[in-house]
Amino acid sequence: MSNPEQNGGKLPEAEQTDRNYRRKMILSFSIFFVFFVFYIGTAVIQTPQFRELASIPLLGMPLGLFLSLGVFPVSWLLIVLYFRLGR
Repeated sequence: MSNPEQNGGKLPEAEQTDRNYRRKMILSFSIFFVFFVFYIGTAVIQTPQFRELASIPLLGMPLGLFLSLGVFPVSWLLIVLYFRLGR
């Protein structure tokens, strides 16, 4: 890649496009990873081996139910985050 100082402090258009693409790719995979961990964690808590953990009361309902109901709102929050940061 060329030195930005040679172009008056500006990156060539191709390099800027490449940086934007990489930034969006990192953002996309990071958000996917966060959702994947939350989703799999929620599913694991629902298994019989973690029955005691899933039955811990939280806001008047079992933790397992609370996390299950939170899957869609968390995904919506991550979508909003993606659109805000992905500009």
